[in-house]
Amino acid sequence: MKFICQKDTILKEIEHANNFTSQRNALSINSNVLLENYQNTLTIKSTDTKMGFTTSFPVITEIPGATTVTCDKFQSILKALPSTDLVFNDESDMMNISVKNNTTISFNLKTIAADRFSTLLTCEEPFFPISQRDFFDMIRKTSFSVGTDETKYFLTGVYMEKNSDGQLVLVSTDGKRLSISRKVFEQDIPEFKPCIMPIKFLNQLMAIGTGEGLLSLAISGGNIFAEVNGHSIYSSLITGTYPSYQRVIPTKLTYECKAKISALLDGVNQVALCVDSSSKKIFIELRQNGLLLSSENAEIGDAKIMVECEYDGPDTVIPFNYSFLQMPLKLMEGEDVKICFNSANTAMVVTPEPERDYLYVIMPMH
Repeated sequence: MKFICQKDTILKEIEHANNFTSQRNALSINSNVLLENYQNTLTIKSTDTKMGFTTSFPVITEIPGATTVTCDKFQSILKALPSTDLVFNDESDMMNISVKNNTTISFNLKTIAADRFSTLLTCEEPFFPISQRDFFDMIRKTSFSVGTDETKYFLTGVYMEKNSDGQLVLVSTDGKRLSISRKVFEQDIPEFKPCIMPIKFLNQLMAIGTGEGLLSLAISGGNIFAEVNGHSIYSSLITGTYPSYQRVIPTKLTYECKAKISALLDGVNQVALCVDSSSKKIFIELRQNGLLLSSENAEIGDAKIMVECEYDGPDTVIPFNYSFLQMPLKLMEGEDVKICFNSANTAMVVTPEPERDYLYVIMPMH
């Protein structure tokens, strides 16, 4: 096998492919990437058995063929070479990588026969298109609050369903906070079985996508498939029963406070400078004349920041993890935020004001 390709073109795709390899075991065939070179097209495939990646792009084919190389080392070699045309020549279980018309630079990398490479999954269900920008926005508004406790594996991904209103819904929770994003897409979304998507799959989907145009999704046989910007990827879905997130959202909320998103976020960031790093606890004290944020650290000191707000209720002090409020505020659109609650010991519901298509439920600390 022999082909010629521009370094930056192949490096970009190998960087994507490397995220789908089994990097924990360098001796496994799944740490390799498959290169298929036919009819002036190079197809790259990689898999760690749970996820898979495929892409194709033009090259100059001199000798057709296929082989595999260790993806991580292949990527490192490509990074070290100049941004120009490179020649890839596979002979006798060794790939020679050199700069075209330059005899001073040359690498040799061992190969493994292509027929030993794992077979990638194929999708049996039809794909449906959705907006990259809108879907990625939903992912950003939910992915940060997934769980990290492997004993509750079903919480380590983002739950997706189509609700009775025709909205696509993404949900994430770690048991202490809940993020929900709902959206009606211009594109028709067919009925599908609700699923739990691994966070790694969503991160790679966003890394490959541009946020412009459409991507296509399909759910088939315990896997989710996506086609985006000339790339095909898939992942096993997370098994388990996702908790009924609707039950977590309070149906009746007695008190509400409205403040400027920018002012509240600045206040949270400032008091966080004096927070106890082990607990991350700060206090939000709601008063008739404003919202007081405070934190204290026995070794450093304390901080108090008053933020203007609209509030008509009893003086209430709510302790919470500052990062649980910090991230939603960073992602919110508009000028105002509304915090609704029943008491200092019950869940707070945080939404943009006016309400949009997402909300956050935050449990106070005790």
